[in-house]
Amino acid sequence: MADVIGTLNALPPAIKAGWAIWLAWAAAQVMWYRRARVAAPAVKPATPPLVARRRPESRPEPRPEPRPVRQEAKPASSPAAADVSLPSIDLSDIVAAAERSSARDAGTPHPSGILGLE
Repeated sequence: MADVIGTLNALPPAIKAGWAIWLAWAAAQVMWYRRARVAAPAVKPATPPLVARRRPESRPEPRPEPRPVRQEAKPASSPAAADVSLPSIDLSDIVAAAERSSARDAGTPHPSGILGLE
């Protein structure tokens, strides 16, 4: 306890005054909050205004809507037939470019680490 008191006595007066003002401000906030909570009026639930009710009118009976006729689905073709209809993709240009770049880099040493560090 003596260490705490010694540390507080060693602080400059400006810091002590700042802490005192801050504590006074916090106490004022707590008192203001408590006072506002106690003095708040009770809230009444809102009641809707009275409206004269109309007499229910006779409504016509709803007609049943006609149901759409289901059409038979066409049988699915075999999976092999679906593959035939897909377009073919020519990858020869991509493969040739990859082979040229790897042949060009064949003589250069590559770094072993992620950033070129070992």
